[in-house]
Amino acid sequence: MKNLLLTLLLVVLASTSIKAKEIDTLWYRIMSAGARDVDFTPDDKYVIAWTNGIEFWEVQQGVEEFSVPIETVGDYNYNEQFLVFAHDSTPKLLNWQTREVIEGFEKMPTRLDRIKTAKSKNEFMAKLDQDSNTIYFWDIDSKQIIDQIQFAHSFEKGVYKWKRTLDEYGYVGNDDELIYAIIYDENDKYQQIHPSERKKHFFVHFYSRKTKELVDSVYSFTNTNEQFGGFNKIQVMNDRSKIAWNHRGGEINFYDIIERKFYSKIIFDEADYVPATNIEFNSSGKFMAITEVEVCCKYIKIYNIDTYEMIYFSNTWSWENVSFSNNDEFLISSVNSFLLLFPSHIVTTSVSDQSYSDNFLNISPNPTTNKLTISLSNQSVEYIKLSIIDLVGNQISIIDDGLLNTANYSTEYDVSNLPPSIYFIRLEIGNEVLTKQFIKE
Repeated sequence: MKNLLLTLLLVVLASTSIKAKEIDTLWYRIMSAGARDVDFTPDDKYVIAWTNGIEFWEVQQGVEEFSVPIETVGDYNYNEQFLVFAHDSTPKLLNWQTREVIEGFEKMPTRLDRIKTAKSKNEFMAKLDQDSNTIYFWDIDSKQIIDQIQFAHSFEKGVYKWKRTLDEYGYVGNDDELIYAIIYDENDKYQQIHPSERKKHFFVHFYSRKTKELVDSVYSFTNTNEQFGGFNKIQVMNDRSKIAWNHRGGEINFYDIIERKFYSKIIFDEADYVPATNIEFNSSGKFMAITEVEVCCKYIKIYNIDTYEMIYFSNTWSWENVSFSNNDEFLISSVNSFLLLFPSHIVTTSVSDQSYSDNFLNISPNPTTNKLTISLSNQSVEYIKLSIIDLVGNQISIIDDGLLNTANYSTEYDVSNLPPSIYFIRLEIGNEVLTKQFIKE
């Protein structure tokens, strides 16, 4: 029996190594347990896997060098000196460079849920367990609870008593002046309701961190007997004034918390509207990696945010968590109890890092209903290609394709036949690519 099990294990590992080579895996390793999140140290020397411990894997050789037991996934504090985590219902700090664990926080009545850290001050937040609707705030320097915000567990609406659940939370804003909270309300938890009447409403609420007052609320969608969806992942973008999440299955929506409006979206699964389970941005914020779940497996996809083109796709593994290295060279991902390091497949030098200024490519009017004027300033003789790209990255039409011999290029294009939506003018000139967004009303 032992020999049979050993043979089966070798077969599994052999097939795994073949699959790993198919995606140019640099190395893959077996962790102590499935990872709940993955990341890199700020110097990119180690991969961090949040399993039943914080596991440190050396990037070059894939050797585990160090681990600390945990019960809760955390994050770096604002200056990245410490990793904030929890063990035995107690918040703790790990100096990732010296490997020293720093105690001093009070033990809580129950375990902590996901720890979210502020990026402008030495503070973090967490709620206690899945049934708790209270978020606590800790000051890292004093190691004390300094604030809290509580959400109602239920409310009356119509003929039903609705249950309110706090699903996810985090800081947002350049100065962490706001917090977001994913809330869902469901009407069938306290009484028997016919399936046709059951509803679950999803919202993203934004609260002032200082006053704890509600300052903005975004309705996302409603689950019914005929239509089902749910939040899987929300991600604060690099400038911290914008946020991205799967607004409904099959698409990522981008929301500006300053302007208080949706400004763009990517449809990554137009046919089946499968939700994204993870959303991660690279250090420049120009590339986004997502994982999504199908019935049979999980996919990983990487998109160029400027052009909305998908530049990498793999369904070789059942992908779970994913993260870019700080230097953008690598991606780390977890698959069950496997940890995989592979090239990021992104090229940052050819997109939006041009020698051309932002006002080199001009489009007007914007928004438009009929005609669109596209102009280039101070143009020398050069080969160009002008095209229109939709939100998914599909080329809608080619406006111009050839050599120019004029210093000030301008052309007019009729977009009246395009459906109302957000589009992009894509300019390929030399070895560079520029894009500008326009709205067809």
